[in-house]
Amino acid sequence: MKVTICMCSKCTLMGANAIYDAVEYLADSLCAPGSEFCNADNLEIELSKSLGVCKQNDGDEKSPVVAIDDEIYTKATAQEISEIIVNKLKV
Repeated sequence: MKVTICMCSKCTLMGANAIYDAVEYLADSLCAPGSEFCNADNLEIELSKSLGVCKQNDGDEKSPVVAIDDEIYTKATAQEISEIIVNKLKV
């Protein structure tokens, strides 16, 4: 599973760092090797300067933006992204 977090200035101001911290926690602790809960062996975390979605000026705020396996999540929260990842990684 590939998780790409947009780290442009707008997404960072709107909470991208918290999302990154939560995803790193999942990979390093909750879903670490040997976990009976989930397995992060196939979890790839990537930071992007911009996914382009947050820069669209259509009057609707989209930041922060996260892509999980090419599915885009706008107005993402650390809790929402963590839940999606854990559900996909459950053993």
